[in-house]
Amino acid sequence: MDTKILYYKKFEGSVKSIDYVNWAIHMLENDFSTQSLSILSSFNEPLNIFEVEDYFSRAIRELSLQEPLHEECAKYYIYELLRKILNDEDDVLEIAYEIYNVIREHFTNEELSVWYDISEKIDDFRYGDNITNITKGNLITTIVKDAKKQLKSNFNLN
Repeated sequence: MDTKILYYKKFEGSVKSIDYVNWAIHMLENDFSTQSLSILSSFNEPLNIFEVEDYFSRAIRELSLQEPLHEECAKYYIYELLRKILNDEDDVLEIAYEIYNVIREHFTNEELSVWYDISEKIDDFRYGDNITNITKGNLITTIVKDAKKQLKSNFNLN
């Protein structure tokens, strides 16, 4: 798990103990190394959140990492979700809906408003009257097209 994704989960209050362990493993796989990182990566279920967060804090200090801004983490999370759509991972409709939720909570950028329209189409397809007879295939095509456009745009993610 990437550092910005982990912090996004922390900011949103959705982080789980296992996320810290996965982050530590990811960091080790990317050639970062500290004693606390190694210890954290070796934890197994059941996990004590207090112990895990303590070792996470130690690893952050040992690595001299700075806590990123919430908005920076949200942008990076959107970027990762867009990449998942293009890599045909998981359920594209769920990923698109998650992008909409992040944008709704954190951004007012008009360029990103396309995700509001997509969420409306998903709702119509799933729960509404579906007057336009939209199919799952049409939805996925629209979502992939907009994800590609979004990734090519000037949406600064770093």
